[in-house]
Amino acid sequence: MAKLNFLQVLILIHSGVESAVVKHELIGGKPCGNNERHHHVWVFQDTPLGKSFCGGTLIDKKWVLTAGHCYNGSVTGSVEVWAGVHPNRAFQKFAINSGDIHVYDVTKNTGDIMLIKLPGSVNVITPAKLPGSSCQTPSNGEKLQVAGHGSTVNPNGTSDLNQPLQCLDLNVTNCPRLYNNYFCGEGLPNNPPAYSCPGDSGGGWLKKRTGLRAVIYGVHAGASTRCDKISLSTSVCAPHIRKWIDDKMSIP
Repeated sequence: MAKLNFLQVLILIHSGVESAVVKHELIGGKPCGNNERHHHVWVFQDTPLGKSFCGGTLIDKKWVLTAGHCYNGSVTGSVEVWAGVHPNRAFQKFAINSGDIHVYDVTKNTGDIMLIKLPGSVNVITPAKLPGSSCQTPSNGEKLQVAGHGSTVNPNGTSDLNQPLQCLDLNVTNCPRLYNNYFCGEGLPNNPPAYSCPGDSGGGWLKKRTGLRAVIYGVHAGASTRCDKISLSTSVCAPHIRKWIDDKMSIP
């Protein structure tokens, strides 16, 4: 089969809907610590083929940042956000109105990113922090952490939402091709191979700060090809995207 470029792969990914048992590989990581990723959420949508599933990140008590392709606007099925998924599964479940779902670019060409406004505030959980409005997309060599659910050993395995949330450190690196508002990451040097797959979509790419709130710099958009060693993120710091986030979050 001919090798597909990223945009072709992204179209294929977005055109299909995962079933209730979906792939969420994050290979080469380890279970997230009890003090990490309290702000990680699950995003579900009912579809004719079953429930689609993505990760996401609380960036405010009432706002979630996730991937745009995690929502199919042509499907009338309900959307839910579950907070409190890590570490204790103390779920807080929110039914989402379609008017509170904001997709940046439905074509995904300039940013696979989406904001969801919750109908109420989460309790107890401290959200991740957005970087300042003048932030810069991370440079090559910077280390960020991603998180997701799924197989820890098999790039073709299937997910199990009963297993612990997995965390994985990646180094920012050059993308196979240049895409506006995206950046890429790969496994750390001298570590086992690291893979992510499209099913991990929506999870935040974070900088951890000891004793301080983690800062989100990207949203996982998928691998450049399925289960590739090069992972792809939409940049929160791309100027148009950062302004769009601020504008949407200012909605009463």
